[in-house]
Amino acid sequence: MFIVLESIDGGGKGKQREILGQIYKAKLKDNFKEEGFPVHNSFYENVIHPALQEETHMNKSSWVLSYLLDKTLYTDNITPFLKSETNLFLADGYFTTTIAYQGMLMNQVSVEKLIEYSKDFEIPKPDLAIYLDVDPEIAMKRKQIEPGHDEGLDMFEKSIEKQKNLRGIFKKMVNNKIYCPWVEINGNNSIEEVTNEILEVLKVRTRIE
Repeated sequence: MFIVLESIDGGGKGKQREILGQIYKAKLKDNFKEEGFPVHNSFYENVIHPALQEETHMNKSSWVLSYLLDKTLYTDNITPFLKSETNLFLADGYFTTTIAYQGMLMNQVSVEKLIEYSKDFEIPKPDLAIYLDVDPEIAMKRKQIEPGHDEGLDMFEKSIEKQKNLRGIFKKMVNNKIYCPWVEINGNNSIEEVTNEILEVLKVRTRIE
C-alpha cells in the first residue's frame, strides 16, 4: 500500500515516519520503502528551499511546477506498492500537501486543476492519507525545538495564522475525502500513543502484522 502521513508543520508526520520506518523495515525488508516530501535533493536545495526561506521569488506557476516535479521523480518507486496488502511505501507530506498549501492556502491553482495535473503527470494517488491533528500552538512549539533549522523557520512554519488555516484545510480534506481516503488521528497525544494508533489503522487496512 501507499500510505501518506499528513499534518500541519510541526505536527509530527516526519517523526512518525522515522519511527514506523524502523518498525516496518525490520518486518518487511525490501518490501518496505519510505520517503519524506519534498525530497531534499539538489533540486530542493537550489530551487524550493531558497523560495521557502524567501531568499528568492517564484511565481505561482513555478511553485506548482516545482512540487509536481518533486512528486514525478518518485512515481516509479511508488507505483509497485499501490493497492498491495503486504508491501508498504510510507511517505510524509506528498501531493496532499501540495493540494493543501498551493491549492487551498495560497490559491496558486484550483484544487480541481491540481487533481487534473496529478493525472496528467501520472502522480500515484495514495491508498490512504493519515492526518495527525495537532493544535497549531503545540505544533509551533515543537517546530521551534526541532533540529535542522539553522536558517530559521520557513515562510509557512513561522506563521501561526497559516498553520491555523492549514489545520482547517486538512480537516476539510479529511471530511470531504479530497483526492484520496483519509483517517484522522489525535496528534496532540504522546509520540508513542500516536505511533500505536497509526499501527492499529494499518493493521486494519493491510495484512501486515
